[in-house]
Amino acid sequence: MERTSRNIKPYAAGIITAAALSVSPKISEETGLFEKILYEMNGIGLRETLLTAAVFCLYVKYWSVIKQRQNWVTRCLAGLFSVFTLIGMSYSYLKNWNFIFGDWQQFLIAALTGIGYYIFYNACLCLLYHIGIKRTAEPKEKVRKLPVWIEKNYGVFSFLCIVTGWLPYLICFLPGSVAYDGYRQLNMAFGIEQISNHHPWLLTECFSLLMRIGRCVSDNFGVFLIVIVMYVIEAVCYAVVCSKIKSWGSPLWLNIGTLIFFVVLPAFGAYAQVVMKDGVFTAFFALFFVLYIELCLKYIKQKQQDSVLKRCFALGIAELAVALTRNNGIYMVLASDVVLLIFIIRKRRLLVAAFVMTVGVTMLYQFAEGPLASAAGVEPGSVKEMLSVPFQQTARYLKEYPDDVTSKERKAINKILDYDKLAEIYQPERSDNVKDTYKDKKGGLKRYFRQAWLPMLFKHPDAYFEATLENTYGYYYPFYNCNTLSAYQFYIQDKPLATGYFDIHYVMPEKVRQLMKGYAELYSKIPVLAQLCNPAVYTWLLLIMSGWLFYRRKGKQVLFLAAPYLNVAVCLVSPVNGYLRYAMPLMACMPAIIYWCVVDCSEGPE
Repeated sequence: MERTSRNIKPYAAGIITAAALSVSPKISEETGLFEKILYEMNGIGLRETLLTAAVFCLYVKYWSVIKQRQNWVTRCLAGLFSVFTLIGMSYSYLKNWNFIFGDWQQFLIAALTGIGYYIFYNACLCLLYHIGIKRTAEPKEKVRKLPVWIEKNYGVFSFLCIVTGWLPYLICFLPGSVAYDGYRQLNMAFGIEQISNHHPWLLTECFSLLMRIGRCVSDNFGVFLIVIVMYVIEAVCYAVVCSKIKSWGSPLWLNIGTLIFFVVLPAFGAYAQVVMKDGVFTAFFALFFVLYIELCLKYIKQKQQDSVLKRCFALGIAELAVALTRNNGIYMVLASDVVLLIFIIRKRRLLVAAFVMTVGVTMLYQFAEGPLASAAGVEPGSVKEMLSVPFQQTARYLKEYPDDVTSKERKAINKILDYDKLAEIYQPERSDNVKDTYKDKKGGLKRYFRQAWLPMLFKHPDAYFEATLENTYGYYYPFYNCNTLSAYQFYIQDKPLATGYFDIHYVMPEKVRQLMKGYAELYSKIPVLAQLCNPAVYTWLLLIMSGWLFYRRKGKQVLFLAAPYLNVAVCLVSPVNGYLRYAMPLMACMPAIIYWCVVDCSEGPE
């Protein structure tokens, strides 16, 4: 009897999973439970049939492995991923949570669907971790070497590959694209609008210097000069990442995969030709993280004490570059430094060097953003940039419950936002329209939170939850591409920012540009490649890598991933849902994260 039960389990699990995979997020107006199920399921399609066959084969063949390898880590991750999937299915298709909370019958259908996905994700994680366990137990193979010249000059080789791989973007979009944010920086640099720290002001001044030099020839050449300098800096940073990972003794698959990742994936090449902060910030962030991981490897794991000052100095420079090229960068590097200081508390020499580095970076940043910025006439950035979440919640409330707003709440909202327009201009997946009505009135923000935002939360919390979920699910649902804004910045900003002061125009014909643009966007349509261009995939990978550390009882090492996790947190409070450029720092860190969590997992702090 027991043996029969064991034999039935994989088939039962297969049926539940197959049923879940065949459920679509459309919902029926029928009132009967079975009528709803019949409407929402599609088990006769070719895709569903092939998936069902694959799932059954997987479960029947590997059920004993799945049973052996599952534990609290795989179960927690599987539960989390199934919840992410249900939320993503509902909002990407219906633009609300009715697939889950439409009524009690719909909730039951969603719960059963979630169970099916839970079983599937748990099985996949168990098999993935099983492969990892087997590879860890195998004797370490000798690292396969590349041709002699490449081995000796891997950094140079990586740089040449990256520069060459990105060249089509540079050529097709000569002199370079000037996106909205970049054009604002140019306008600030030349006094067309007041310079502020809405965009990092020192980077704006760098753009200004290069543009002024280039304008001795033409405005187009000024843009090209900015682009080519950023292009080279970014290529150098990624080449250093490739070189560092190889120097750690990583396997050939990771070395080649890392290089291909930076060369081929459109995100990096496409942003290398844009006058914008995101490309260079991402490159500096990747450089900082690989130097940070190297410091952890050298001094925490191997207990070496060579070149402490040199390594801390290099890391400090990278941290300062991160802090000065994006306004929230300082929090990511300081969080990482705090973790490092805690773990090296007993390594006196390194502790002193790392402490001096952290204090030095903090003081230089404060000086640059304080006295230096004030002396340069830089206005501070608006607080509205940090308020996407509450503003979106208020706007959705006004759209869904316009008659349930008191006079006091209306006055408090109208003091800082345009109350009469909020419901009309509200875009669920982009907060810019709402944020742009912000009025920076003294005391208005405190009054808004106390007299409007908080009371309205208690009256209709569902509006707040839905506003937040619809503005964030693209960062944790891997089967959705942001359609609010284009993933890439293949344009030169027109009016009203383009006042006529600059004469900037593309050199190559539009047909050539469209061809290159189509090539980049094609990646988002091809299975697997589409996921590599999806922010949520990297959130899942980060969680899977972290889960592997806990699975191997190395959970403390997750703390060293503070910076990537903070990047995810920044994405979740960002103004646009599932926007690729906001997640690029996490993407660029992924090769180093894979090394830290997988390749080097056999060592480390317990």
